[in-house]
Amino acid sequence: MAIVTGAASGIGRAAALRLARAGWAVAAVDVDAAGLDALAELAPGMSPFVCDVTDHAAVVAVVGDIGRELGPPRRLVHCAAVATMGRLLDAEPADALRLMDVLYGGTLHMVRAVVPAMAARGGGELVLLGSIGGWVPVPMGGAYGAAKAAVHFLAEIVAAEHRGDGIRVLCVCPPAVETPMLARIRLATPELLGPRRGLSPEQVLDSMDRALARGQAWAFPGRGTRALWTARRLAPRALSGLVGRIVVGK
Repeated sequence: MAIVTGAASGIGRAAALRLARAGWAVAAVDVDAAGLDALAELAPGMSPFVCDVTDHAAVVAVVGDIGRELGPPRRLVHCAAVATMGRLLDAEPADALRLMDVLYGGTLHMVRAVVPAMAARGGGELVLLGSIGGWVPVPMGGAYGAAKAAVHFLAEIVAAEHRGDGIRVLCVCPPAVETPMLARIRLATPELLGPRRGLSPEQVLDSMDRALARGQAWAFPGRGTRALWTARRLAPRALSGLVGRIVVGK
């Protein structure tokens, strides 16, 4: 059984459908009840569960409900996300902290709720959605990038602390992906991405599947994404300047 969060749209929706069509029992989790109902009509083995991942008590309760109805999870694919872009110091602090609450806090709540059940059965797989924006500082993406960077650190720590429990952690770090969320970002901040197309959700999932098959800890979907990550580690100052000129012309 797999739990997929953010399942009502975007990468989460594509992941839930792929798993269900491959024969998995899927617990599709999202705050969007109507979106979940529409999703459940598309594939057998799909069970919708409405939950706000920022609410720790609600997450614990829904994971318990899922376990009773579908059995203990073997895989978590955590895609629940929100995003707003803009100059970091022009935004209200509460807005930046809201991103941290959803992206990092939501990840922490879900991982904390599912790992004990996985460990009790000898292990499981955690697939967490990071972002190349959490590795490479992108002007106008500071709040989002900071929250995703926290997700990356969480992935490494959970992998290290629970390796003995059989918990495998994969963090998938794509660039821009063509989802409803990206469409909203384009409308709000057209200068950030311009006409460049992002990856499809299927490309991200293909990278995820390859990394899982190879036992890798990181996946960097898309052409050049791993090179950006490598350049950030080896020449961070030069890369930051280049990204600033490419992305927003500064």
